Amino acid sequence: MSRHAALPVRVAARLLLRNPDGAVLLFPYRPPAMGGRIAYWFTPGGGVHAGESLADAACRECREETGYPLADPGEPLARRQFAMRLPDGREVWADEHYFHVRVGRIALQQQGWSAQEQASMGPGRWFDATALAASAQPVFPEHLQAMLAAADARDALAAVHGVRDGDRCLPKK
Repeated sequence: MSRHAALPVRVAARLLLRNPDGAVLLFPYRPPAMGGRIAYWFTPGGGVHAGESLADAACRECREETGYPLADPGEPLARRQFAMRLPDGREVWADEHYFHVRVGRIALQQQGWSAQEQASMGPGRWFDATALAASAQPVFPEHLQAMLAAADARDALAAVHGVRDGDRCLPKK
């Protein structure tokens, strides 16, 4: 039996939030042990609560981490599974579901951050393709640029069919 089969599963909803310029929002992980230095950049999102749908978790996490009241994240764009150590030291099997959402210009807020987030996260930053490629620190998920390209292709296909919802295109169902 695989060592990973014995790990508890942590299902998460993560967001690929894109501004009107196509830049994606990332947060720096600054563990206290590193004295405030950035260990890596990551997308907003987090664990799904018991009884909560993936979409509801995405909306909640968006509101908590950015202050933006997302009403509907649409369908997940991608899924990623891997072994992960949480900040409290527990090891879990991460089952992450990524939602791609285009937003307008939003003022990021931190009022919804948990104590753990306040201790280990820094203010969000919008990364365009050039900034992503030039980042001195790792960016997670590792294949973020490919995910964004897939989202752009999905949106372009939806636009051909004239399917729109506010500021974002939705895939035809």
